[in-house]
Amino acid sequence: MAERKVVASSVVRRLNDASAAIMGDAEDDPGFLHVIMSQVGLPYREPKGRDYIRETGRASLVLTAGYLRNPATRKMVLQGLPYGAKARLIVLHLCTQAVRLQSPVVPVADSLTAYMRTLGIPATGGAKGSIARFKEQLNRLTAARMQFSMDYGNNRTTQFNPAPMVTRADLWFADDPRQRVLWPSQVRLSEEFFADLRERPLPVDPRAFGALAHSARALDLYTWLAHRLPRVKERAGAFIAWGALQKQFGADVADLRDFRSECLTALRQVLLVYPVAKVDQVHGGLRLFRSEPAIARRPSVRGSRSKD
Repeated sequence: MAERKVVASSVVRRLNDASAAIMGDAEDDPGFLHVIMSQVGLPYREPKGRDYIRETGRASLVLTAGYLRNPATRKMVLQGLPYGAKARLIVLHLCTQAVRLQSPVVPVADSLTAYMRTLGIPATGGAKGSIARFKEQLNRLTAARMQFSMDYGNNRTTQFNPAPMVTRADLWFADDPRQRVLWPSQVRLSEEFFADLRERPLPVDPRAFGALAHSARALDLYTWLAHRLPRVKERAGAFIAWGALQKQFGADVADLRDFRSECLTALRQVLLVYPVAKVDQVHGGLRLFRSEPAIARRPSVRGSRSKD
């Protein structure tokens, strides 16, 4: 019980610090995500089986677990599916670095540890430390096959089929025997994924991601609102029913009342780090009003050339 209070108090402190920073200063180095990640997210909990399908309105995601070759045993090892907040933080890191470097090749051997520190996540070693847990999720993302699709109306669908996020990774074992985890020194994003990321990047505030690093659901809500709110056209706001919200953000919660409670808790945290967001709780769901972007700065990436 005491440990839970310590964790809760650290989360509250991190959220309050991030809220004050975001309201006080503009972010000079925004993060970036593929816009489709605002519509469909990775699993919240570790899925059973090798496949995971998530369909939310116009967008869908299919994940299939893949293999990595163990350089020590020279055998292919089946990886699990990526899930949870850490996998989402890694996706943000890969997308952000690809946009900043204007290259599908992203170095990760040292940059991920530095990234963890910028998020305020202690980089602890050992088999059960935070570094090993991040590495495991990166390996899962590296091995997984991803299929994205998005319906744009008028019977038109865009689909990456199949489209792994990562097409190449140089793998090695850490020297520390306590951390014998496969660890990519760099990864190469697929050309399809990278081209679409350059065309339609979603700017987000990395300070918000750091503050919400404890909750995959809060990260998904933040990403969704960052994309959705600046695009609300209805003068009276856009109504989103709890049932639709549960389908998008609560596939792991069977009871609608339980989901509503968890969603509102996450939403309150999101609004702390997206202070210009205009969202009202109303009977039957939420009402979204047109709001300023979560972060103002946007990249000039169209027409730029990628590097090897």
